[in-house]
Amino acid sequence: MEILLGLLALMYWYSQSVTSWAAAALDSAPKKSAGSGYDPHILGLTVVVIWWIHPLTWLIFSFFMEGMVRLVAAVSTEQVLPWWPLALTDWIYGIATHRPREGEALHTPPAKDQLRSAIRSVKEAVQNARNPEVADQLVESQNGLGLVIEIHSSRRKRDWEPPRIVGIADHYYRLEFTAEGKRPRPFIYSLRRLPAGVPGRKVLVYVPPTVPG
Repeated sequence: MEILLGLLALMYWYSQSVTSWAAAALDSAPKKSAGSGYDPHILGLTVVVIWWIHPLTWLIFSFFMEGMVRLVAAVSTEQVLPWWPLALTDWIYGIATHRPREGEALHTPPAKDQLRSAIRSVKEAVQNARNPEVADQLVESQNGLGLVIEIHSSRRKRDWEPPRIVGIADHYYRLEFTAEGKRPRPFIYSLRRLPAGVPGRKVLVYVPPTVPG
């Protein structure tokens, strides 16, 4: 709704403002001294430029872009971002009244982190649109700490943040780190097998295309 209303508002504002400004310029043209003349193409370009730099245009455009960002965040990460006028009002009120953080606000990341998360969500959405979804690729190796499995995935796995425990078949692994790879599997997850483990609500269950030995 925010995207649709923002787009309709931009169209209405454009039609009303550009038409009225152009008409006002044309009405004032005969009042100028003879021979002054004017170029209609330059007049049209000038009116459009004025429309683009007008504060109301940027205000309406901010709602349109916010709707796009909120939609992408909701689809890609299932994160509901706040409407910026309400978030700004609440933030100013909290600063003015020295309100302590409480409830979910205690666990809410700073605005800079939220902005980075939103930008990352947009980049991932664009990347997913360009990158076809393919089956994961598992690469096994041995090091001094035991068996290590690298999962190369075409999509980011939700909640896969180190040092989460991942259950694969009858074995348990600790997610050591994540890395960026090459297309078509740009997400790499490195897991080390644990000597033992038990099922639990916090254990991530993974069913690979081919269960490793």
